Amino acid sequence: MLAEDSEDDAYFFQRALRRTGLPHTLQRARNGKLAVEALKEAIEAPEADALPHIIFLDLKMPIMGGFDVLEWIRSSPASGRSPVVVLSGSDEAADRAKAAELGAHGYLVKPISESQLREQLQNLSLAGHPAGARA
Repeated sequence: MLAEDSEDDAYFFQRALRRTGLPHTLQRARNGKLAVEALKEAIEAPEADALPHIIFLDLKMPIMGGFDVLEWIRSSPASGRSPVVVLSGSDEAADRAKAAELGAHGYLVKPISESQLREQLQNLSLAGHPAGARA
């Protein structure tokens, strides 16, 4: 899942993901509230594998910000298992620290390059989280 309100950032992320060559299906939520709603639907879905394998989460979104979404994810036993990678235009130490404190598995500064994304996915794979499949 990609929770990203910016059309440009979503386009560049999708392009970088495509260029990694990893098989994937990407679901996009255009704001934090829509991301939470999609995750709630996935939790309630009859398919055992409905939750995204990885959640890429923009910090600065309208309606519900990325930190609020991350807190909700970590408070939900079902969705809390999905690794979350924060995407942000901020390289501030305080934002990185808060993301880590809230349980993010990674933090990428925009614009995201193919190599950064591939490295993050590889790190998640080595940590026991699926790198391909559904995001």
